[in-house]
Amino acid sequence: MLNLSFTILEIVLLALILISVIFYRHFPMHLIYRSKIGFESMLDAVNEPLAVISQDFTVKRVNKAYTEMTGRSYKSSINSKCYHMLRGRSSPCEDCKLKTALAESAVQEVELSQHPRGGDGSINITFSPYAMPIRGNTAEICIIEHIRDITTLETLKQSLERRNKFLATLTEKLRTAQSSIKEDLHVARQIQLGLLPETAPDVNRLRIEMTYQPVADVGGDLYDFIKIDDNHLGVFIGDAAGHGLASSLIGTLSKMSLYNHSKSGLSTSELLACMNRDLNAHINTSHYLTCLWCVFDFEKNVIAYSRAGHPMQIVLRKDGEIHWLSGSGIFLGITDEAAYEQKEFAFENGDRFFWFTDGIYDVYSKSGDGNSEKNELLGFDKFTEMVKETAGLPFGDVIGALRKGLAGFDHDDDYTLIVAEVCDDARQ
Repeated sequence: MLNLSFTILEIVLLALILISVIFYRHFPMHLIYRSKIGFESMLDAVNEPLAVISQDFTVKRVNKAYTEMTGRSYKSSINSKCYHMLRGRSSPCEDCKLKTALAESAVQEVELSQHPRGGDGSINITFSPYAMPIRGNTAEICIIEHIRDITTLETLKQSLERRNKFLATLTEKLRTAQSSIKEDLHVARQIQLGLLPETAPDVNRLRIEMTYQPVADVGGDLYDFIKIDDNHLGVFIGDAAGHGLASSLIGTLSKMSLYNHSKSGLSTSELLACMNRDLNAHINTSHYLTCLWCVFDFEKNVIAYSRAGHPMQIVLRKDGEIHWLSGSGIFLGITDEAAYEQKEFAFENGDRFFWFTDGIYDVYSKSGDGNSEKNELLGFDKFTEMVKETAGLPFGDVIGALRKGLAGFDHDDDYTLIVAEVCDDARQ
């Protein structure tokens, strides 16, 4: 027969074991502890501040980054009110979206909020609904508050906004300045065009046609005809370095100097020497002028001419033979000690004179692939051949033929072309 007698102590121990088994089945503490430890480890793995906050703004969990930001220990953070811990307030923050996130069961965001440390710092806060396990299958609906320090980003943003505002202001000023410059260039162009002869002079022994092609609002080319008397006509062509206002100004000074000295009876070499001294005295930059000045003597049928660094001009004889108006002389405006050679050329009826600037032949052929290295340079010699091919054309067709030949080239510089033909009576 089984003896079931127990002492009172044994009965008490047995009861405690039974109670423990029943409690463990309903409250598996090792699982709750393991879940708690795992969740806190997950929070600490994030290097930005995280906190689990209940509906009544009570802090349930925080990670290490959150305690470092607030300067509080983990123990003192738990069960504190989030608004007090974060900002030392006695009521929820004005921009808090915890209630909204819970009511709508959706993530809410505060894009820009004052940093807990104050100053110029800024933070971004995200409120994400979260069901935090309590025991068994029960959970408490809370919010995970995620804080990002965006002080640097906000500083950069504000700096960028200031820079953009500055650039917008600067752009507007530049537009105003550009408009003013455009107006000034328009006026300068009108002044420059006013310095160029509108039509060829009415000369008994010469037929004259001309074309001027600037590539900018104002250019550096300059030409003129000065009637000295009934038997003498001066022809001037020049090219200031570059193009734009500076070259236009040099052209204006050159023309004033030309008019000042052309009535003095000076030889062509003396006139260029005087112009050189004028320009050298008033131009303190590296700009200069190339030019050729010639004077027709219709009594002797000769021209006297001098050249200052300008390309050799071309004479096409009636029989198709080519001659060049050569001669030594440095650019105008470089040095006071410049000297210019004077030469003469005897002409006959039917001879054609071609005056031009280097912009007419320093050009490259147009290329469909846009590769300028493969383009062909026209150059002085080939331009001379183009001139020679006009020998059999009527005088009125010469410039048109040359412009047609030049149409296949890209012009980056101004060019001037003047053609004159000696005849018995140009008015017939």
